[in-house]
Amino acid sequence: MSEEKKSEKKKYYVPIVMFLSAFLMYVLAALPIFIRRGLPFFYYGDYNVQQIPFYLAAHRAVENGDFFWNWNIDLGGTMFGDFAFYLWGSPFFWITMLFDESAIPYLMPFLMALKYATAATCAYIYISRYVHKYTYAMVGGYLYAFSGFNACNIVFNHFTDSVAFFPLFLMAFENLMAVDHKDEEGAFKLSGKPFILFALITAFMSIVNYYFFFGQVLFLVIYFFVRYTQGNNFKTICKMFVRALLGGITGVMLAAFFLLQAFAGIQGNSRLDNFINGYDILVYPSEKLLWDIVKSLSMLPDIIGKGTLFYTGTVKNASLAAYIPLFGISGVVAFFLLNKKKRNWEKTILIVCAVMAVIPVLNASFSMFNSSYYARWFYMPILIMCLMTAQVAERGKSHQLKVGTAVAVVMFLFFVGVYFFPSKNDAGEMVFFNMTENSKIFLLDVLGTAIMSFILLILVFVVPKKIGKKDRFPITIRDRIVLFTVIASCILSTFIPLQNGSSIISDKGKIKWQEQMLFNKTVVDQSDFCRGEVDSTSTNYDMAWGIPSIHCFLSTVPSEIFDFLHGTLDINRTVETTIPVNRVGARAILSARYYMENAIISKNRIFNNGEGTDGYVFHDTQNGFDVFENKNFIPMGFTYDYYITESEWEDLDPEDHDYDLSRVLIISDDDALKYGDSLIMTELTAEDLLNDEMNYYRFEKECDNRKATSCSSFVTDTYGFSATTSILKDNTLVFFSVPFTEGFSCTVDGKETEIVRADYGLMAIPVSGGVHEIRVTYTPEGFKNGGILSLIALIILLVYGTYTLKIIKKND
Repeated sequence: MSEEKKSEKKKYYVPIVMFLSAFLMYVLAALPIFIRRGLPFFYYGDYNVQQIPFYLAAHRAVENGDFFWNWNIDLGGTMFGDFAFYLWGSPFFWITMLFDESAIPYLMPFLMALKYATAATCAYIYISRYVHKYTYAMVGGYLYAFSGFNACNIVFNHFTDSVAFFPLFLMAFENLMAVDHKDEEGAFKLSGKPFILFALITAFMSIVNYYFFFGQVLFLVIYFFVRYTQGNNFKTICKMFVRALLGGITGVMLAAFFLLQAFAGIQGNSRLDNFINGYDILVYPSEKLLWDIVKSLSMLPDIIGKGTLFYTGTVKNASLAAYIPLFGISGVVAFFLLNKKKRNWEKTILIVCAVMAVIPVLNASFSMFNSSYYARWFYMPILIMCLMTAQVAERGKSHQLKVGTAVAVVMFLFFVGVYFFPSKNDAGEMVFFNMTENSKIFLLDVLGTAIMSFILLILVFVVPKKIGKKDRFPITIRDRIVLFTVIASCILSTFIPLQNGSSIISDKGKIKWQEQMLFNKTVVDQSDFCRGEVDSTSTNYDMAWGIPSIHCFLSTVPSEIFDFLHGTLDINRTVETTIPVNRVGARAILSARYYMENAIISKNRIFNNGEGTDGYVFHDTQNGFDVFENKNFIPMGFTYDYYITESEWEDLDPEDHDYDLSRVLIISDDDALKYGDSLIMTELTAEDLLNDEMNYYRFEKECDNRKATSCSSFVTDTYGFSATTSILKDNTLVFFSVPFTEGFSCTVDGKETEIVRADYGLMAIPVSGGVHEIRVTYTPEGFKNGGILSLIALIILLVYGTYTLKIIKKND
């Protein structure tokens, strides 16, 4: 067989080997945990209370055809808005639709293995263009997929989706730039296939995760100026930039149908307005953060929320991790030494990234300038670091690699040494071994890094540069030793974070979690629409069970929920909707009927101790939960006798006037002027409420009055809801605790009717006396415009592709 045919054959089978081996490597890393703890795989934190419930809820929604509005997520929200950040655009989620819902908890670790395999294969394809031997492209691919960044973020299952495909995005960008790169003629060229592929993968990456896509676009801009402005004249640079810009715009337009709906669902979210400011623009809150960044390069990563050395609350959820298995920083140092007298784009891009990492505002630019510290863009320079390491390793046993290894080992030993520093405890006594939080996690990280550091020293200083003869694929025995050593190190460096995260919760806790959330369900009467809630020990369990809830841990809910909580209840939501147990009025108007207190896990059983919400009475015990029912439950769609304007409500302390939520509807001052004279409702002022304070007995009476006016029928679907009112006396507003989201329209008895914003973020519908049929329909904002933009982009690509094919045939 000729060398050309061998090379062609290798081109196809090595990526397959890469994919299958990386999948197996992740499974092997998790296998000890599978054996010891059994399936389904249990980790900790967001993995258990977000990732799995989200997959279950989304899977169920797809099976039920609920592609638009979902009533089981918080007070309701759009599938695009609620889940686009997490899974709605992920190809890995859609793979789960091939399986039954009950299989999802068992599939999760294998889905992660699939993501690792994809990341390794994509990185292999990218790096293979920069190395000569395929084994070192494999080395670079493994290092990227099994980097500390991915291991740290196993708790955030959805992060790995974007990481996995990023090398293809970068490669498509490079291919597009190659059309003009180093072209001195300056004549326009048809970019053809590279343009189409870049537009397609741009669309794909933006759909997979819009947050990570923003950072990727910024990285590509930096990459462009670092790599392609050198050696090209101004005219060529402009052509390249415009070509990339047009390709990117076309790709975003192609994804517009998805993106506009996703953005509409989160616009106004308070987390989007939380911009970096003040001294935080220039200086991190603690100088320990800079040391933590260096530590993340030097040893196995901390896990989310469980920092160790130099830990501060700033990095709790920051995904601060950049360790490369086995090599650490050694390959990067060696690459700089090998190219110290050369201008090199890899060096420059890494220097730029390092500067951006230590300057807060530049670091925040990858997260839309959010004030919270995030290092969730580190995977991009990590890819370049893995490329450097692969290139250096391919050179063999060089002096530069020895120096790099020494630097990496010394850096690691420094952080081990810090652990032994003396410090003072809370009593002011001098103690040792007290420099780190979560010491068990730190020591296991030290052990794993120490093993890999020792192996690296042997590999670089002891294993001969040449062992045996080259085989028919010019791969030496040393090359194979390096490859298999990297494979073993990747497995070890993934097992340890998996072990650290899995061991946080005891075996007993795992059994309770799977028995209570996954294998069994708490069942309540949902024949009439109502909401429940679980206590803080069982967050999002009700989401997994399919029960609408007023307690929801999800960052990307409609902004109107934030508005309602802040304006009506004076609760500032961040990532979770939680209403204090003493707020009985809020629960009544939100149609909250059940409270489920975990009788097995909860140590603070306030309802069991008689300290829960007034009006909740014991219903039954099932699935380890004590179920309490709200006697003051008000079914959906009811009317008030009184209203108060927002300006008047703002003069009150909402906590002191919780009972009054059952008595008055809050509407804007403008709507009060518009509807006030025509309504049977009486306006009250802040002074009226202050002078006529309600007690619990009167609150119960008001709830009974609201129940008497509630809709006789309330039926939900993914397009909104239909309701039949009770017999109403006169013109009034019917209140529904549904987010006042853009895209809802209403008809009453078939006639278009305006929806009024009530309680700052919910809806009320004006009706006249008598019985009425109300239909509220949800048409996703961005659905029509997004569809038009996507169709235009598709036509552009089809026309351009057809024209390109004609040119190619003509030239042939």
